[in-house]
Amino acid sequence: MSDAIETAKKYIEDNNCKEALKLARKRHGKDDVEDYLTILDLLIDADYLLAVEEKGMYYQYYDKSHDNGDYGEKYFDQYLEKQPRSINVISDKALSRFNKGKIDEAIELMDKALDKYKSYSKIEKPRISKKEVLLGKIELLIQAKRYDDALSNLNTYENQFGGDEKSDLYKGQMLQKTGKNEKAIEYLDKSLQNEDTIIGFNAKGDALYDLKQYKDALKNYKTCINYESKIEDDLELVTNFNYKAAFCCVKLDDEQEAIKYLNKTINMLNEHGRLPNDLEMIYQKCSFEKERIMKKGEVKDEEFRKTRFFSARTSIIILIIILILYVILRYMGYH
Repeated sequence: MSDAIETAKKYIEDNNCKEALKLARKRHGKDDVEDYLTILDLLIDADYLLAVEEKGMYYQYYDKSHDNGDYGEKYFDQYLEKQPRSINVISDKALSRFNKGKIDEAIELMDKALDKYKSYSKIEKPRISKKEVLLGKIELLIQAKRYDDALSNLNTYENQFGGDEKSDLYKGQMLQKTGKNEKAIEYLDKSLQNEDTIIGFNAKGDALYDLKQYKDALKNYKTCINYESKIEDDLELVTNFNYKAAFCCVKLDDEQEAIKYLNKTINMLNEHGRLPNDLEMIYQKCSFEKERIMKKGEVKDEEFRKTRFFSARTSIIILIIILILYVILRYMGYH
């Protein structure tokens, strides 16, 4: 038994669970997960409720398997059995539900957390502000693609707390998603003045694209493309600004440049095998557009020209080898 665990036991025996939890967190900070979890279990056995949430948070964020995909929810449920009005843990559970793909349930829990702010328990003052809970709900609505609801909640947020860098970005996005493109640009410009973000430039590009201002839209998409290596894991976003850059070029009569972006988008989506319906539609749209341009015969496909082919002599040698192998296999009885 380690010295840390022995010390934690003494703290618990002296009813000093707060220090034992601090010690557990220190062990976690030093990557000593075994001692960290052992101390948490000792605290849980001693009915120290904060250790239950702590263990749930470990599986929420740090455990590679997230406790086989549970994301700490069973610990949050255990906590809520004893403290059902905990805004902190209701919000924690909302994230667990979200990570399990239960987005509507996650949003319901965030609504519940907001409602609890009217009369939260004095036993546990929320560490998460009402502002943060509302913003968390808005982020879940955006993930669920419930853009009208997200915009409505952003208006509530702005009325209660005023605008800020993050809410300006989200509101600009949602205004664009709901067809209010000119107003969207106002909010996105405010957001981009504070911080350059790919999401902001992409949304501004989309607003300009919808307004048929293709030259300015292309500038924003090219900015996204310059930094796309930072968001390689977001296929939907990367696909959007690449394929729309292609169609901006088409609208601007620069089909040679359009082919470059069409090839890039097609190849990128090819690498991902089976695609969701929306990305499959983009793939087909790009393929048809490339075919349309190439049929005109006015544009050279530079990527096609880079493709290497075997020489005639090499091709004949390969064919002879294949025929020899075929004869050998037939001789050995393979059909």
